[in-house]
Amino acid sequence: MTRDEAQQLVETILGYAIVPEAEVRVNVTRRGFLRFARNQPTTAGETASASVSFTAWKGKRRASVLGTIEILGGRLDETALKKLVADAEDLAAISPEDREYMPPLGPQEYLKVDAFDEATATAGAKKRAQIAADAIAYAKEKNVRAAGFLDQTARYSAVANAKELFAYHPSTSVEFSITARTLDETGSGYSRIESQAHRSIDVREAAAIAVRKAVASRKASEIKPDAYPTVLEPLAANDLLGTFRFDSRFAEEGRSVFSAPEGNTRVGERLFDKRLTIRGDPSHPLVPSSPIGPGGYPVEKSVLVEEGVLKTLQSSRWWAAQKEREPGPFTTNLILEGGRKSLREIIQSTKKGVLVSRFWYIRTVDRRQALVTGLTRDGTFWIEDGEIAHPIMNFRFNESMVRILGDLEELGQPVRVGRRMTPSLRARAFHFTSLSDAV
Repeated sequence: MTRDEAQQLVETILGYAIVPEAEVRVNVTRRGFLRFARNQPTTAGETASASVSFTAWKGKRRASVLGTIEILGGRLDETALKKLVADAEDLAAISPEDREYMPPLGPQEYLKVDAFDEATATAGAKKRAQIAADAIAYAKEKNVRAAGFLDQTARYSAVANAKELFAYHPSTSVEFSITARTLDETGSGYSRIESQAHRSIDVREAAAIAVRKAVASRKASEIKPDAYPTVLEPLAANDLLGTFRFDSRFAEEGRSVFSAPEGNTRVGERLFDKRLTIRGDPSHPLVPSSPIGPGGYPVEKSVLVEEGVLKTLQSSRWWAAQKEREPGPFTTNLILEGGRKSLREIIQSTKKGVLVSRFWYIRTVDRRQALVTGLTRDGTFWIEDGEIAHPIMNFRFNESMVRILGDLEELGQPVRVGRRMTPSLRARAFHFTSLSDAV
């Protein structure tokens, strides 16, 4: 779906509306995938889908209807689209008033973001089969069993409203993940890579990482749960980053780790290691993201934490209006930066401690402390005198990423993990609370 096609489509849909305030969102997705297990492909396929979401306002009453409707290949199901619009308008008439109503935005300016790779968008089943075959061949060569998933997506998104706002964003992504298990089922390793382009991922290297971890983690020994200096690989650090939000309303209502007494926040305080800066930038070359925020609000470059100081928190349009300030800053990615060391260099500088590959089954314990619990997985090791000495059993932990980022010993070079640029790091003390016999 080109920009011109998207604009023509949303204008057609808005033309069906009777209400003066309306918004339409269109997402067209083309996806190819391949799953493998026990060193052989198991499932593969391609899908093409288009969804249309229409929101109607009648005064402060609002309703949205989402439908999967035929709009591809020059075929437009006008009857279904008209019904979707009419249904939203009918539901808006009987909906309760929205106490946080904000009028739709007018035209906006958006950052130019290069997030689309044509070769990735058009790559077929043969390309995906070759990628999986490389990983499987490496696993067989090392005498381990591998399972994994390759997901390739081209997405075209558009949003428009009756106030003449229009935004369009095409993007591609490819994600490859692999889990390797030793034949005796005592060792497990995992690796994941992603990019907007096939040419930017090294599948064989990802497979090699997973296989090395699986072989190295066999027959893990038991150590006492305690607070240890701990090296978190980027995957592990990223697993915990999603457990707290830079949300001003949460903070000002006393529901956040960033809350202060009497409805204040901790903006302006040095809460994190002074080397650390956290920012958003949808145009970042390694982790590009959508420049379209909530309600079509533009996503700009922003700094949330600068040299350890909390600089700002994010406000929705409604909350910003209550506090008489500007909305945002909205983010669709995060970049954590300030360190330059590689993971290997951080391990080499560790006298004694734990190395965590990644976490899983993470659950919130206390939002006021950003305290979460979960389990280590797929390779947990003991470090001694700068070397990985031996594998250890997995742990359950209770910890706050905000506390960890405020008490760092080492901060590494960030790499792409999901929608973030995340560094490896070494925490001065990470709290492990009990053992887990899971591999």
